Amino acid sequence: MQKREIPGYSVIRPIFLGGMTDLYVAKAPDGQRVVLRFMKEAYARNRGLRKRFRHSAAILQKLTHPNIVRLIEAGELQKIPYMILEYVESKTLRELLVQRDPLIEELRRKVIRQMADVLHYIHRTGYLHLDFKPENLLVDTTGHLTVIDFDLSVKRHRKPVRLRDYPGTPAYIAPEIISTQRADERADIFSFGVICFELLTYHKPFERDTLEEARTAQLNPDTPPLPLEKFAPDTPPVLKDLVLKSLAKDMERRYPSMSLVLKSLDALK
Repeated sequence: MQKREIPGYSVIRPIFLGGMTDLYVAKAPDGQRVVLRFMKEAYARNRGLRKRFRHSAAILQKLTHPNIVRLIEAGELQKIPYMILEYVESKTLRELLVQRDPLIEELRRKVIRQMADVLHYIHRTGYLHLDFKPENLLVDTTGHLTVIDFDLSVKRHRKPVRLRDYPGTPAYIAPEIISTQRADERADIFSFGVICFELLTYHKPFERDTLEEARTAQLNPDTPPLPLEKFAPDTPPVLKDLVLKSLAKDMERRYPSMSLVLKSLDALK
């Protein structure tokens, strides 16, 4: 596998070499650590995928928030698109959940609040994330959250946006995306609800023995989430209600905006 480098940057180690992109930790000319993100050559030949990668960089250039990864530079090197991103010493939220890291117990409410804050900012700035999941959330030892990967993001409009395909990871995709291929901020709120459920219980809300059964449970309007109180009996009623309202399969019963989610969080003692 070819290791790509950018003049002036010294690769220290790979972070992830899978999917459509390769990521490396590198040392910048000023000595600071950064992340180099390259499209794989096979995918870079696809005009649509190159456009999506550049679109992600363009969105990051417009977003300035303490919970969003900072884009330092974007460009192409030998026809391979790349990004230079800030380096965050952290683990993904997925890693913390799988390991049942004590940080989860200690800082889950802080993480939930930051997720709500950053989604509210993304929506207010005029975008939908559409790939909000634990793999795209970094958490450091203080509980600080950083959102990464805006490859599937789209502009937000007054009416739901029509999508060309079903973006994101199945367990986090709102049912209306599957049924109508349309999305608004309520799709991100559904994903937010799934992650909150996981943070509280270490289970997905529509978890089943097989992926097919889980998908059926997630899409069937008559199938409720697993009982949150079974796995997390000490969850405050306000927080339980917030999670279940975020997970409503009927988008009209879901929170219409992250601003109302934040108001509900404000009611937590």
